[in-house]
Amino acid sequence: MADEFVVDDSVFKSVDITKIAAFINKAPGLVDEFEKIKEDFNNVNSELLAIWVGEGADEYKQETDHILEKIGDLKTTIEAINSTTLADIRKQFSDADDELGKFNRQQASDGE
Repeated sequence: MADEFVVDDSVFKSVDITKIAAFINKAPGLVDEFEKIKEDFNNVNSELLAIWVGEGADEYKQETDHILEKIGDLKTTIEAINSTTLADIRKQFSDADDELGKFNRQQASDGE
């Protein structure tokens, strides 16, 4: 993720944060895909349970309801990750880059 380059015998590291940005941009599509899978799962279960009766069907329904409950709402989780953790990391990298840029420009002008 970090590349090194040398300028005037000084080694600099370049950090590529495009993967963070790509995930932030890709996340809504992932949420939509996940919601579609859950919808398809619910449709299959509804069709199955419409023709399946008895204790086995009741047990199956309890298990699938439990699974869906545990899976939860991916949208809320992804939005929380994007709006807090990843956004903070992205901002910290951006702020550090700005500060290092100012420092480097100052060093360059002091050397002239």
